[in-house]
Amino acid sequence: MNEPNKSFSHDVLNTLCPMLVQFAAVAQEGQITKAATALGVPQPTLTRHLARFENVLETRLCARVPSGITLTTEGEKLVEPVRQALAILVAAIDELQVGAARRQVTLGFLHTLGEQAVPSLLRRFNEQSPDIKFSLMQDSADQLLRLLQEGQVELCVTSPLPTRPDIGVARLGVQRLVLAVPGQHYLASEADTPLAAAASDDFVTLKSGNYMRHMADELCHAAGFEPRVAFEAAGVSTLRGLVAAGLGVAIVPAAPAPVAGLIEVPLTDTGAYREIGLAWRAGVDLAEPAQTFRQFAIDQFSTVVEDEDHGTNPGIWNIITTRGDQDE
Repeated sequence: MNEPNKSFSHDVLNTLCPMLVQFAAVAQEGQITKAATALGVPQPTLTRHLARFENVLETRLCARVPSGITLTTEGEKLVEPVRQALAILVAAIDELQVGAARRQVTLGFLHTLGEQAVPSLLRRFNEQSPDIKFSLMQDSADQLLRLLQEGQVELCVTSPLPTRPDIGVARLGVQRLVLAVPGQHYLASEADTPLAAAASDDFVTLKSGNYMRHMADELCHAAGFEPRVAFEAAGVSTLRGLVAAGLGVAIVPAAPAPVAGLIEVPLTDTGAYREIGLAWRAGVDLAEPAQTFRQFAIDQFSTVVEDEDHGTNPGIWNIITTRGDQDE
């Protein structure tokens, strides 16, 4: 937020000192009706409040004239100090807003990371820096990069890792993918499975164009089959619901909590994971709060994964959760 919210300032003034605001408006407009309209209050209410203000001061401030309202001599003496006081308060409130904005990070992240992974990361950061606040946005990977490029977010947690020269990125870790199957499925009791074991099943998938859909298709092709798609959905939570209803199986990130009617079977296939990274605009200086958060994420969670199946060095998405070696 680069500019203070004037509406917010005026709302605060109306809460802190409504009589001063209303008196200044009447003096400015010269008519009760116009002042009431400008303030967004009923005319009778404004009339009562103005009379109450005069009673508090034990002084007549306004007098009726054919054209509306005019200030008395006492009112003329008071109005300029009131305006100055209100202006000083507005300036102070605006400065408070700007200061608060400077302590805010705009963070974007994938929908599939919003149930537990990102909230857990923010909780840990908040323990260290409780004065830094966040404005959060969720979107697809492509849209997150667009928001980042346009400056609408300062940082984003995304997958796959961006490879564009104008985007800086720190690899935070990996998120394993599982095969979600109905509770009575023939693979439900398996400790893990190769994806090829489900080649004859109907699949429920995300819509084409989504990177998770691309990954799922590639995993199926690598396993030697073309997935038979029964349903397409816009979100992973819908996929889980379709699986729980017995309408197919799905390749998804592990759920943050058990889903009724659904079993998640870890996949043994090479490449059954996605890399998660923290991205920012290269060559653009981040505000201090965003720098602090970026460094925290890198220092605390960035992991170089060297083993082939990532089983012994899972990265951020296993570290910050409480579900053993499951992700998200």
